[in-house]
Amino acid sequence: MKQLKKSTTKFLPVAVLLLMANTGCTLSRMVKHAKKQEITILPNPLTASGEAVSFEMKATLPEKLLKENYRYKIDVVYEYAGQKREHVGALNFDIGEFLYENGKPTITKQLSFPYAPNKDKGRLLVQGTAIDKRESDKVKYTKEEQVAVGLLTTPLLIVRSNAFGYIPDTYKATAEGPATLTFFFDENKYTTKSYLGSNLAVLDQYILDNVGSQTLTITGSQAPDEKGTDLASRRARALADYYRNKLKVLDYSGKKVDIKTAVIPPNWEALLEKIDKSALPKAQKQEVAAILQGNGTDREKQLALQKTQAQDYIQQYIYPAMRYANVEIDYNRSRKSDYELYLLARRVAEETVPADVLTEEELQYAATLTPLLAERRKLYEAAVKTTDKWPAYYNLGTVYTEMAQKDYRPEAKKALLASAITNLNFAGFRNPTAEVNYALASAYHLRGDKQEALQFYNYAIKLGSSQEMLHRIFADKAALEIELGLYDDAIESLTYAGDSYQTNMNLGLSYLLKENYEGAQGFYEKALEQKPEDALAHYSLAIVGARQQNEGRLTIHLRRAIRSDRTFMEKALNDLEFTAYRDKAAFKDALLR
Repeated sequence: MKQLKKSTTKFLPVAVLLLMANTGCTLSRMVKHAKKQEITILPNPLTASGEAVSFEMKATLPEKLLKENYRYKIDVVYEYAGQKREHVGALNFDIGEFLYENGKPTITKQLSFPYAPNKDKGRLLVQGTAIDKRESDKVKYTKEEQVAVGLLTTPLLIVRSNAFGYIPDTYKATAEGPATLTFFFDENKYTTKSYLGSNLAVLDQYILDNVGSQTLTITGSQAPDEKGTDLASRRARALADYYRNKLKVLDYSGKKVDIKTAVIPPNWEALLEKIDKSALPKAQKQEVAAILQGNGTDREKQLALQKTQAQDYIQQYIYPAMRYANVEIDYNRSRKSDYELYLLARRVAEETVPADVLTEEELQYAATLTPLLAERRKLYEAAVKTTDKWPAYYNLGTVYTEMAQKDYRPEAKKALLASAITNLNFAGFRNPTAEVNYALASAYHLRGDKQEALQFYNYAIKLGSSQEMLHRIFADKAALEIELGLYDDAIESLTYAGDSYQTNMNLGLSYLLKENYEGAQGFYEKALEQKPEDALAHYSLAIVGARQQNEGRLTIHLRRAIRSDRTFMEKALNDLEFTAYRDKAAFKDALLR
């Protein structure tokens, strides 16, 4: 007989086989228990706001689902445009990651994903996964569950401007006037500052200038609420001393420098002028004016101001802007012809001639002579290298913003706006005015950097400007606050934004999103008075009608919106605001007529 060969098969121990079987059973039981998990999405339907869709997800598991040596997680996915899937996040039921509510493991988490128009039609899906911690490849999945359908886009019906342009050119009209640098001081202080908003570095450049002579006039100011009466004088003297001391160290040209100091005497007229140019409502301006022009003592006026509705605004936006000193530097320079300027500017940009053949103003003006943005950018870049002054940085930031607005590629657009922000920041350091900081806030806003944009809108307001400029700043600040879901803040900002189409449209939207439909209707109707037959105003009133279950209002305004702009037909067909009316004859009739 042939000798039998020994078998090479390795039999697993019985204990291992039992463990594998038990693991499979445990995972299956976990998945079975997961059928009783409770998922809540707020808001539902999901709502787009700004450039994101943010929501709160709450998941509650059956008490028996979680097991020792096993873990459970819930993946969240948004599916749109056919089969495109975007992973939004996950809820991991690990120790320390959940709480018990009514004896059940619970996680509440804020989630979000980027908004894009092609995501309007989509659905939010969740899927649970049971995992053996000892063998991570041992998993079982629950069935995918749909927890939300589509996106509500009503919060995107915002009107915003973010419009800022190049510095108006005055090169041809007049000879260069004196340059003015503004220095702000802390309350009751007269020491110079080297951080944000300071022009000390720019002042140093004037000290280094190789010119025959300079005349400086330094004028100090102080706010009415500051202690003492000599702060303005001390601020002027501090800057004069700074200039003289630096001149001894940095100046090698031997130029003659004449420095004069002056003060704006503490008086209520300067405050009254600031109040008149502020964004305060007319009634509050009149209340403050009555106090300031009255016969009381300075102390009585201070106490009376503290009791007015305008006091918070004055403390936050007006007094800080009165704690300053201006340094005025007088120069005279000659001009060249347009043709000569343009040719020289191109050669400066190409670095074929020394940069100092043109002044900053000449380079800035030469840039206005070409319609090509790429060429204009090169000329402003040359101006930056040559002068290191705020107008060059500001205009370079402006041209980058203009290029970004014309670029359809998202990443390229973001990169161009980043370059705009960098240069506008440099402009803001050298010239901290409301106009420059509004441009910087707008660039951040356009890029989607919302918190930074809000910071610079507020800074621009504090610096003060004309009433028209402040209205623009407050209006776009309010648009940002709506995007952030800060509807009460937006309404407050809009009280200082004037009576414009943008103001009334955004007040209407704020009240609509706060579910104050009568208030929303009133402001949308005011917007229509300013822009009759405006498609967006009519469409917004149609939404108000839908939410009020007023079919007549919905039909009338939807018809007028589509009549003014046919693109609103497709929008209405996909808008979740009209879901309940989609099969009704009145809705269909409004789409066709």
